[in-house]
Amino acid sequence: MRTFIAYLACLLIAALAGPVCPQDVWAAEAVPQLDREKLPGRQVKVAAICIGFGGKREAKLKLAIEHLHTAGKNGVDIACLPEEFAGTEAEPIPGPTTKAVAKLARQYNMYVICPIREQAGDKQYNTAVLIDRKGRVAGYYRKIFVFWGEGLHVSTEGVKIFETDFGRISILTCFDLNFAKLWRQCDALDVDIVFWPSAYGGGSPLNAYAILYHYYIVPVGAGNIIDITGKTLENVEKPRPKQFIATLDLDRTFAHHDFNRKKVKKMLAEHSDEIEVERNLSDEDLAPWWLFKAVRPGVSARELLKKYEIETLREYQHRSRKQINKARKKGKRI
Repeated sequence: MRTFIAYLACLLIAALAGPVCPQDVWAAEAVPQLDREKLPGRQVKVAAICIGFGGKREAKLKLAIEHLHTAGKNGVDIACLPEEFAGTEAEPIPGPTTKAVAKLARQYNMYVICPIREQAGDKQYNTAVLIDRKGRVAGYYRKIFVFWGEGLHVSTEGVKIFETDFGRISILTCFDLNFAKLWRQCDALDVDIVFWPSAYGGGSPLNAYAILYHYYIVPVGAGNIIDITGKTLENVEKPRPKQFIATLDLDRTFAHHDFNRKKVKKMLAEHSDEIEVERNLSDEDLAPWWLFKAVRPGVSARELLKKYEIETLREYQHRSRKQINKARKKGKRI
C-alpha cells in the first residue's frame, strides 16, 4: 500500500512538474545515506574523486559520471571532483559540464563540487562550482592564486563560505595551498570542511593547516582525507580505484585546558554516557587540548560545551585575538 501511495505521489509530481526521470523520483528512497538523527554528533559522508586534472573532455566527463554513480550508490552527501577535471576548454555557468554533473547530484540527492574552466564574459577563471542536492548551482569559488602559465584571470572575490544542510564549507584550489592567509580566512569564516580540488597531492602542509585551524580537509589530488587532528584518515572506503569515501563527524571539537578544567570535570561527570574525551594532553601531542565527541544518538558535544559555558578551541582563539588586539590599540595591559 505504501509503495502504491508513493507511486501515486510520483505521478502527481510528474503531472505538475513535467517529465521526470524515474531514477530521480526514487533516488531519495533508494540511496543509503546517513540517518543523522540516529547517529551521535553531526556526521557527513564525503567523497574525493581523484581522476586527475585535464584530458579529453568527453572521456573524462564519462569517467566522472561513472564515479558519481558510485559515490551516489554509496550514500555520499558531497562528492568533489579534481581541478579542471574535464579539460581546459572554457564554458559558462551553467554549461555542458555542470549540467551533466547536476543530473547526478539530483539523482542521488548529493552535493557535488564540479571544477571547470569558466568563461565569464570576456574573462576566464579556474572555478569550482558547488551543485546542491537538487542539481542547482549553489555557488562557485574562483581560484585566487592561479599557477604560472595557466593563462587565466585571478579572482578578486576572495575566500567564500558555503552553507550546506550538514555544515559550513569552503573551497580552495591547487596552488592556493601555498598561501597561508587563505587557510586562515577559512578558519575566520568558521568552516567545518575545506575541499581542495587539485592537480597534485599537496602533502604535509595540508596536515598542518588541518590541526592548526581545527577543520577537516578533503584533498582531491591524492585522496588523503585529513582529520581535524592533522592526521590522514585511515578508515577510508575505496569503492573503486581513485575514489576515497570517509564519514566525518563535524560535531567533534577541541577545547583548551585554560579556564576550563572544573567545567569539563563537571560536564563529564554529569554526562558520562553522552560525551567522551577522545584525546587529551599526551606525550604524543603536547597541545593542552581536549578533543570531545558525542557517543549517543541525538547528542551534540558542542551543545553540551555551550551548556557548561566551555568555549571551543576555535572560539577561544578567535575571542582572544580580538580582545588582545583591541587592548593593543588602546595601549592597555592584558
